[in-house]
Amino acid sequence: MNNTLKFLIELQEIDRQLFEIDEKKGSLPQQVEKLETQAESVKSELETTRSTLEENQKELVSIKGALMDSEEKVKKYQDQLYLVTTNREYDALTNEIETVKSEMSVGEGRQLYLESEIEKLEEIIATSEEQSTAFVEQLDANRDELKEKSDLTDARQEELEAQRIELIKNVGQRYLRKYDRILKARRRAVVPIERGSCTGCHKQLNPQTIYEIQQMDAFIECENCGRILVILPGEDD
Repeated sequence: MNNTLKFLIELQEIDRQLFEIDEKKGSLPQQVEKLETQAESVKSELETTRSTLEENQKELVSIKGALMDSEEKVKKYQDQLYLVTTNREYDALTNEIETVKSEMSVGEGRQLYLESEIEKLEEIIATSEEQSTAFVEQLDANRDELKEKSDLTDARQEELEAQRIELIKNVGQRYLRKYDRILKARRRAVVPIERGSCTGCHKQLNPQTIYEIQQMDAFIECENCGRILVILPGEDD
């Protein structure tokens, strides 16, 4: 038997077992990664919203304080109106009162806007906190499940990967590239023949091709699917 073919048959068996391990883990690694990204995004948005809320609350406190000061000014100016002795002084105080009231009107509008925004932000934060809690709970559950499955398979996976590293040292780069290319496209790169057919795509083979495969001294690829065709040790088609 061609040694390269022998090594590729062994390599295919190792890769088959590695595929099975990945299937046992399923999509959990991707789910965990997706949930981690979503949880981080919600956390970041939550921090930004909380920061905006804090800024709005501080501004609201400041505006309320300024409005109280303005009310005191208006009251003070109105009291002074009774003490003036000339029309000029009266007009000056009246202008001051109107200016302060105009500023108060702007401040009151800003106050109403901030109060509305604060209410909206508080609702957003409450919803985001619920989402964050749900993500964390689901993430913990998926991590636990992944850990449980990984504990059962990681040791075997490491063993197989170590065997694979040693095995490919015996395969020429040209054949290894071909093998990896087929494996990536077809999942199985090396397949046996059965009843005169490729077991990868079930293409019927001609007698001459079957004979050449049986000799196991050359690379024979299926004309239909491109897989490497072999006779497994101990079998004869």
